[in-house]
Amino acid sequence: MKTLLVLVLALCAAVGAHAETQTFLTYDFEFEDGSVLPELRVAYETQGKLDGGRDNAILLLHGASSDRHAFDTAIGPGKTFDTNKYFVIAIDAIGGGGSSSPKDGLGQDFPRYTIRDMMAAQHALVTRGLELATLRAVGGSGMGSFVGLEWGIHHPEMVRSLILLVPSPKAGPNFQLAIDLTTAAIALDPEWAGGRYTHNPVEGLRLAGMVHYPWVVSAAYLDRLPPSQLARELEESARFYGSWDANSLVLRYAASRAHDVAAPFAGDMAVALSQVAAPALILPSVSDRLLGLDGARRIRDGVKHAAYAEIPTDLGHHAGRAAPETPEGDFIDHQIRAFLAKVE
Repeated sequence: MKTLLVLVLALCAAVGAHAETQTFLTYDFEFEDGSVLPELRVAYETQGKLDGGRDNAILLLHGASSDRHAFDTAIGPGKTFDTNKYFVIAIDAIGGGGSSSPKDGLGQDFPRYTIRDMMAAQHALVTRGLELATLRAVGGSGMGSFVGLEWGIHHPEMVRSLILLVPSPKAGPNFQLAIDLTTAAIALDPEWAGGRYTHNPVEGLRLAGMVHYPWVVSAAYLDRLPPSQLARELEESARFYGSWDANSLVLRYAASRAHDVAAPFAGDMAVALSQVAAPALILPSVSDRLLGLDGARRIRDGVKHAAYAEIPTDLGHHAGRAAPETPEGDFIDHQIRAFLAKVE
């Protein structure tokens, strides 16, 4: 495939830092199912500088409903991903943000991409666009941890360490049910029209945001919320989902729902996880009912060099994107800093 780097000058919404949004183009990109997109666009941002050995790059991968700004508050001088030490790459996965997605015009005709397709596009950017032979770390949260684990499995020669927040090696029944209910809510909107809509089904998207909200927190968290705050958080979730293009969100969730690292290994999870050569930091949330602890423990038991710590929290799945200077954020920061110090 031919490749091209196009620089698009823009200011990102990063907290305490400004980064240039850049676009990588790769041509005739072949998806896992054999379909081909003539031109695939991958949006990303970098902060910090490459060192002389070009081996201090960290790739950060966001969750299913997020984008390249997911880790903004943790990136910068002296922060968790210290730009005085590391060259940090934050990337939009296929299907959203500034990367190629159904909203560009293909809608339902956009290829049914997978988690491994996301990884393949990122690999093209890293190796051909940025011309890097190694990554100091690949880190991700939720769907980003799905993709990160695929990096460790399929490119063990490149990845020196993995940071997996609220991870799982496959989409379990709770996760799949949550996705099914969320996408069914979108389909209730008459504007949806089987995905062939002329107007984005915003009311269905808003309902989807409210349906999905209880899955990403815990019962204990909901129990301690004042009714007014619960109403605000439900409205925030509805508003956020309403800002998505419906086909883009549905296909993004379909990719996550089908996730299983064992698929290329005849369904043998042990063989899949044994491919990971890099040390892996595994940080699940003790109250995560979307992905739960079983998947994280399976990764811990299946990779060769695992560091494992459960985030003590009632934030549920949302603990994977805990704000700085919160108990969860401080816990994650401490774990990551100590882990990265050993990968120097």
